Amino acid sequence: MVLAGLILLAGPWLAPRVPPSAILYLSIAWLAAAGYLLYAAFLVLRTWTGRVGAGLLVAVLALLPIVLTAIPVSPSVAIQLPCPRNWGWLPTWLLRPSPMGSVSFTVANAKVKVCYGRPASRGRRMLGGKYVPFGRLWRTGANEPTTIIATGALEIAGIPVPAGRTTLYTVPGPETWEVILNRSTSQWGIESEYGDAVKAQELGRAILRSETAAAPVERLTLSVEPEALVLRWERTQVRIPVLSAPR
Repeated sequence: MVLAGLILLAGPWLAPRVPPSAILYLSIAWLAAAGYLLYAAFLVLRTWTGRVGAGLLVAVLALLPIVLTAIPVSPSVAIQLPCPRNWGWLPTWLLRPSPMGSVSFTVANAKVKVCYGRPASRGRRMLGGKYVPFGRLWRTGANEPTTIIATGALEIAGIPVPAGRTTLYTVPGPETWEVILNRSTSQWGIESEYGDAVKAQELGRAILRSETAAAPVERLTLSVEPEALVLRWERTQVRIPVLSAPR
């Protein structure tokens, strides 16, 4: 039981550090440890609550992380919960070499939370290389597409964005980036999933200039500056203006 607990705790910490080829095996060990601990909890609980009560409690415990990140709720509730995950896709069930990150801030009276996967360079050239080539659509992170949750209407890169959930895609370039905002959020982030049905839900596109970062950044990072969401990775940074929607 102690070993299973250690595996459960260590899995998310190890995933961004092991080679990508090891993720599947690490995920299987992690899921097996989680299953064993749930079964152990069932054995302990049934002595007090009976088999049915123990089964219900263990089921709630197992399903709670999924329910909290999958059910559609209002933006004001969603920004208080863990970042949403698209559980209909197999990779969601595995440990992630690109961990989920988030940044929260306020624009006028609107509360905003941005959720994104954080890939690392790992000695590779990512932006402008074969992994994130210039001139091609990018989910602006890893795993699910980068998602903006807002309780009020915004103007992002000059594009009107209503309250709710919006995905952020980009087309990187050596000097300028194209920013794409979309209302479709249920797809997996892989760019081949950006088909006609998803494209039809675009809110708009804008062109922004890229800048040279002061220092190299190993893992994709989104941060907040006055009236801007700032993307930094490797030697590149892009400032995405975020303002309250004009009345």
